[in-house]
Amino acid sequence: MDGIFYLVACLFAGILLRKRLGPKGPEVLNSLIIYFFLPLLALHQVPRIHFEWKLAWLTIIPFVVFGVSLVAGNLASGTFGFDRDTKAVLILTCGIGSTSFVGFPIFEMLYGDTGLAYGILMSLGGTILVFNTVGLATLFHYAKSGMSWMATAGNILVFPPFLAFLVALLMNLFSLTFPVPIETLLAKLVAPYSLVAFLSIGLQVELGDIREVRKPLLVGQAIKLFLIPLIIYVLLWHVMGQHNLVAKICILGAAIGSMSSVSILAAQRGLNPKLALLMPAIGIPLSIPLLYLLEIFLR
Repeated sequence: MDGIFYLVACLFAGILLRKRLGPKGPEVLNSLIIYFFLPLLALHQVPRIHFEWKLAWLTIIPFVVFGVSLVAGNLASGTFGFDRDTKAVLILTCGIGSTSFVGFPIFEMLYGDTGLAYGILMSLGGTILVFNTVGLATLFHYAKSGMSWMATAGNILVFPPFLAFLVALLMNLFSLTFPVPIETLLAKLVAPYSLVAFLSIGLQVELGDIREVRKPLLVGQAIKLFLIPLIIYVLLWHVMGQHNLVAKICILGAAIGSMSSVSILAAQRGLNPKLALLMPAIGIPLSIPLLYLLEIFLR
């Protein structure tokens, strides 16, 4: 319960600070998370993971999630008569979740350092790959913007959290660790991550006028928060018989609200900007209590 109260307090603090910090507030905190906390978290946690074959699910499931979103987005658009831009936004925002900003602090609260380490592996080894490959390819396809696969690969390789993840992964494979003073320093530097992440989410909670996009917004949230997690649950828990922490992280990861980065990119490209920005603004706060309910269900 202490973790839930802490989470709620941080979210409300972010909401209250939104006017004080202005529109640049979320941008500054998000940059701090992406370029400071995420690389340090990877270097701190990944070298200590004991790799097993079951961990491959942490990379596979984000691609499965995007595949389900691709099918569901097309079916929903055909059923409800959504236009091309709306279909693109549904595919992108339902297929890529905020597994770092939202997932990391919650995984840490629920499952400790091991849960956080698995979350980092899923985010940097799965979600970020989805975003930088099939995600960007889908975005540019619908936005009619050209980018070669070489350029896309280059974007992945120069992304600081991914670079740090590769370094941490190599350290793990060769059984290398940091000296104790550096480990201690890393632990202290990443300690405020949860606070900053939840403040950032609170700063971005802005409902705006939802009347214009009410139907696709409801359909999108139903796909992202209910249909996709249900499919991943059935696949892992029942079809594959995985009843372990890796499966729990994958299921919870599938139920997290939309990634704000892909939403912002979709809006910048003119793909139904109102819907694109409202998907994470509403989906992220809704997904947080859902994650706790899912965890109780999976016990």
